[in-house]
Amino acid sequence: MIAVFFALSQEMASLKSQVNIVKKIRYAHAVFYQAEFHGFPITLVQTGIGKNVSDVVHRLSKCFRIQLMVSSGFAGSVRPEVGIGDLVIGKHVLYSSQETWEETIKIDSTLSCDTSIADLAVALSSADNLRSHCGDILSVHKIIHQSSVKRHIGTKTSAIAVDMESFVIGERANAMGIPFIVVRAISDGVDEDMEICEDMVTEGGNVSISATVRYLLNRPHRIPYLNRLRKQTGCATKTLSVFFPNFITQIYNSLLI
Repeated sequence: MIAVFFALSQEMASLKSQVNIVKKIRYAHAVFYQAEFHGFPITLVQTGIGKNVSDVVHRLSKCFRIQLMVSSGFAGSVRPEVGIGDLVIGKHVLYSSQETWEETIKIDSTLSCDTSIADLAVALSSADNLRSHCGDILSVHKIIHQSSVKRHIGTKTSAIAVDMESFVIGERANAMGIPFIVVRAISDGVDEDMEICEDMVTEGGNVSISATVRYLLNRPHRIPYLNRLRKQTGCATKTLSVFFPNFITQIYNSLLI
């Protein structure tokens, strides 16, 4: 079975609307959706953001026989050539525990994604006429708000994009001997500041309406930015919704026989 991990409900919408949900399972703040896609079994996992992911992956492995783990959802670009709505496919996942980003960036660990599956993802993205990039993904602990930091990461590391969950998912997958890849879509560009507050998203990965309203009441000048971000996440969601159907079918037909 393929397990596809998303931090946010908005990210999961790219695939959830295209599958038949068979069973919904809650674990702590996470939600597992046992589903079928054209007869193929698949589990969608809404993990919540960041550090929650490790326990969720461990629990999932106890409930289902997982043959492939896919870290998906949105990512931030750290290079000018990687634009809004572009698909990013991981070669390696870099991990840094840094919380401040000065001149030196320390990479604490590196994981490799499954080469054959990543190559298939690249080929399928081309067939679907999606703009895609295959390269390294940097996983960090906190949202990177400043565009200057994103540019710095792109200059000082091999990363093409940044997220908060892929390393933990990949680390668990490797420990269990399960193939793992990263397939994400860009929601914020390298030259854009991320003018959002972590409190606007619940621990389970849902938008907190009350926190968002409070944030905008105190910062009404940021309403245009949030409107732009909404359009950009919509573009990223559309990219993933185009990519996944053919990918799932081809994985089952060629690799998970």
